[in-house]
Amino acid sequence: MSEIEGQGSAYGRIFREVFGLGKPIVELEKMIAQLKSIDIYLHEMQSIFRGFAAGLLHGLAVLQDGKILWANEAACRIFGYKIEEVINTSGIALAHPDYREKLAARLSAIQAGDVLPTYDIWPFLTKNRVVKQIGSYANRIFYGGKPALLAILVDLSEEQTLQHELSMRAEMLELVADFVFMLDMKGKIKYVNRSMCEVLGYTVDEMVGRSILDFQTKEHKERVKIRLQLATPASQGRYKTAYECKDGTIIPVSAIGKVVNIGGNQYILGVARQSLLKDGQI
Repeated sequence: MSEIEGQGSAYGRIFREVFGLGKPIVELEKMIAQLKSIDIYLHEMQSIFRGFAAGLLHGLAVLQDGKILWANEAACRIFGYKIEEVINTSGIALAHPDYREKLAARLSAIQAGDVLPTYDIWPFLTKNRVVKQIGSYANRIFYGGKPALLAILVDLSEEQTLQHELSMRAEMLELVADFVFMLDMKGKIKYVNRSMCEVLGYTVDEMVGRSILDFQTKEHKERVKIRLQLATPASQGRYKTAYECKDGTIIPVSAIGKVVNIGGNQYILGVARQSLLKDGQI
């Protein structure tokens, strides 16, 4: 074989090899295009998640071994910090000192995979050292290939204060001698205080859920029914009626009722005081 023929043969082999790379190159280009598409998709998902997290009113945070790796703005506002002040800091240190060991143990157990009730209320300290009651839900996730926690945080401080206030008011209502009751707009009893139960001879369970008309005397039942039908937020007035006790005793009362709004629903709040009932009065 001459040198020229040998070179032609070598060129032929190179050409065939290069030509043979055409199909793999096409497949590689397709793969690169798919990877670019996936990368764009991931960036879009990240953008959606960031927008979702930023718009939430509740706090979100990712913790790993007790350290805050990420938090949204709502979580930072709850504690009074800026985002850069909490990232890579201890989430346990935000808790009230009396509860830090318990919180650390709980978070470690959840991160380790233990099945525990993951919702609880913990006292935390804000940047200004104000104690806040925070409802938190923590769930095990993986971050950076290792177990971590995703925590949802809800500031319950105002709600807790309101609950304490309502509880105190309820206790006060239980101590007054007057009858205090709350009805829905159809007259069904939703609340009745201790004094009314004791005087009428019923338990709370025997009265709540029944109509207030069940406890009226026959001669007053129809008139009270009409008052219930005419009750509006603008209407308020005193009237006389009489309740029939469990043992048949008749208790004349002077009552006043008012429509109130609670949780977006209307109820009738009533107060009645024992009185002498004159004939023909209601």
